[in-house]
Amino acid sequence: MIRVKVPASSANMGAGFDTLGAAVGLYNRLRVEEIPSGLEIRTLNAGGYVLQNENNLIYRAMREVFDTVGSEPPGIRIIQNSAIPMTRGLGSSSACIIGGMISANVLTGRQLSYGEILNLAARMEGHPDNVAPALYGGFCVSLIEDGRVFTKSYKLNPKIKFAVMIPDYFVATKKSRGILPERVDMKDAAFNISRASMFQAALVTGDTEKLRYAVQDRLHQPYRQDYVEGMKEIFEKTYDAGSKATYLSGSGPTIVSILDGGYSDFESEMKKFFSENSHKWNCRILSIDNVGTVVSEI
Repeated sequence: MIRVKVPASSANMGAGFDTLGAAVGLYNRLRVEEIPSGLEIRTLNAGGYVLQNENNLIYRAMREVFDTVGSEPPGIRIIQNSAIPMTRGLGSSSACIIGGMISANVLTGRQLSYGEILNLAARMEGHPDNVAPALYGGFCVSLIEDGRVFTKSYKLNPKIKFAVMIPDYFVATKKSRGILPERVDMKDAAFNISRASMFQAALVTGDTEKLRYAVQDRLHQPYRQDYVEGMKEIFEKTYDAGSKATYLSGSGPTIVSILDGGYSDFESEMKKFFSENSHKWNCRILSIDNVGTVVSEI
């Protein structure tokens, strides 16, 4: 039997559209084993409806590896226990993809490197900003060139934590991406390049006072805010409560604030705010996951 633990991830991180992502302390845990024949899938606390047939995302990811290496076991049993909320902007699909591919790679004799798995995963997901931190952990900067993913993972100071604010509704990623413009103004492109560059430098060096300015974005958040109830108001409140940087996680609707202290006070203040303003949101403080995917064979 193979056990795999894959972290959730928060991507885009303001100006870093499809480029920046960080692994956070929520996990999708898998147990995968070879069986004589067939496909068995069981889900525990999956946080939503999960297909239990060959269209299951974990199994589809495994098939990508099987087809690549040209071998597969006669049958597979998959047991999933995920704490990552689905369709909320915290990389639930990337965790399934990485978990499935790592499991398949172990079952077939570890024929693929992590770099090759990352390439397969980014192709399947469509972009690398979630799959890279899900695999490598930490804060990741990624790009794709000629179908190949190049990524750099930085291990962040554990003092930096992420306040994850999750609503009780979801926004379909396809719908959220569909509202983005095909072309952007040169001034907006330059604006995001400068902010994304500063964000990386400030986060890695721990200069959190610069993050509030570096997290600003003109490429995706302004277009998506209509899908997130009270987004502007929530952003403003997080800064009043001590956030160093607040952004829409992935395509939303989860909102994330970066903290370097005052974690309990922030959490209490935001929960009070949500209760008084009729927003049905949950706020919790998560640590950075600097390890990434962990796999063990039993």
